[in-house]
Amino acid sequence: MNAVIDKPRAAAKPKATKSTLKTRLDSIFSKLKLGQEKLQLAHQSVELTDPGDAADVLLRAVVEDMLPAAIAPMYRQPLTRSDADAAYTGMFTSLAAIDGVIALSRGEVVESMLREAWVLLDEANSEMDSAYLKDLPDGSEPVTPAQAPAATESDSSWDDHEMYEIGAMLSEGIAVMRSRSQEANTELLYGAIYAAERAKAAFAGGLDTRDLRDCENASAPIGVACAVLDAALLDFDDIALHGAWRLLDLAHSRLDAAVFKGMQ
Repeated sequence: MNAVIDKPRAAAKPKATKSTLKTRLDSIFSKLKLGQEKLQLAHQSVELTDPGDAADVLLRAVVEDMLPAAIAPMYRQPLTRSDADAAYTGMFTSLAAIDGVIALSRGEVVESMLREAWVLLDEANSEMDSAYLKDLPDGSEPVTPAQAPAATESDSSWDDHEMYEIGAMLSEGIAVMRSRSQEANTELLYGAIYAAERAKAAFAGGLDTRDLRDCENASAPIGVACAVLDAALLDFDDIALHGAWRLLDLAHSRLDAAVFKGMQ
């Protein structure tokens, strides 16, 4: 899995022409579409043969939540390099999770279909690397005073204690998962750790700006971490990991509640 998470950036390429850029984008979108279709077919098959097992739970999380959220930036208009980069890094968790489903489905009919889907999505992911999409606008337009958010909007509802508690639960959940990762020896747990660490980084960004809207960026990856850890627990039932799941789930619900309250 480290090959997925720690994927190196591509070497710098000559600047693309507009026609070359369109060809590359067409290739990316085609592979994303075909990869998603194969995943959906695989999930339908798993639902029929092994409903409720670890592969079914994790594949549903990938198909319905993780992958659509990860690639959503690619469909923004106008598309920027920042959007492509967000999708590029966002897909790492989905690819790792699909790796986990493949491991759980070894020898099953759906294994080959899952592998085909993984190859298509991995190729699309590699083509999203900013080294290949240099002609996209960089998306770094300066924020004018009119565009800047009002500081008082989030400050008035900011609760230092609550934010500290949420951050502490995230950190503790990650620490527990890491402490059990070697014994569990499952790709699913490593995928959950990676998603939780992405959530922690996003949450830290919100703490720096003291803005609940920035903290909210951690909500989706916490949900992904919970879903992947839930699947890992079906494969490796462990009291400590159940505790980690409860910590992450509580952090998720309290973060969503804090954001909802703050936006009223």
